[in-house]
Amino acid sequence: MKISPSTFVIIEYTVRLSDGSFVKGENGPVSLNYIVGYNQILPALEHRLLGMTAGDTRDFTIPANEAFGPRDPSQVRRHHFSEFPEGRDLQVGKWVMARNEVTQAQYSYYVRDKSEEWVDLDFNHPLAGEDLTYHVVVTHVRPATRDELEYLRPCEVESEGEPAPGE
Repeated sequence: MKISPSTFVIIEYTVRLSDGSFVKGENGPVSLNYIVGYNQILPALEHRLLGMTAGDTRDFTIPANEAFGPRDPSQVRRHHFSEFPEGRDLQVGKWVMARNEVTQAQYSYYVRDKSEEWVDLDFNHPLAGEDLTYHVVVTHVRPATRDELEYLRPCEVESEGEPAPGE
């Protein structure tokens, strides 16, 4: 069976950066399972896997602009401690998880630099600006079950178990 929309897929993979360093799989391939067409993995990765079957192996590079985009200098911001007193406690070189208390949205930032008066925070994705080189082995492909599809998009699955019209 070929990888196509609404198939359940398991892959084993590694990901490296241009300098050869590992993002995933330094100690051997890692496993990932997903259902095609449900925004569970990077779209550029999912697109490159379409049509593969169990047992297929593929190496490819996803350029930064198709992965997490280019680094955006406007996403590096200096905050003076007068406006952001919490910044005094941050450590340079560390990632921080934060929450907007009004919306409850979570986001992360990297502490790039710090002085006695300010802290520089980088809100870019950690892999922004990086080309990602994958080595992928497809280990399993099957049709997704009704329960799996209903869990992912309950409004698109009718009570009889068939996808909603037009899907």
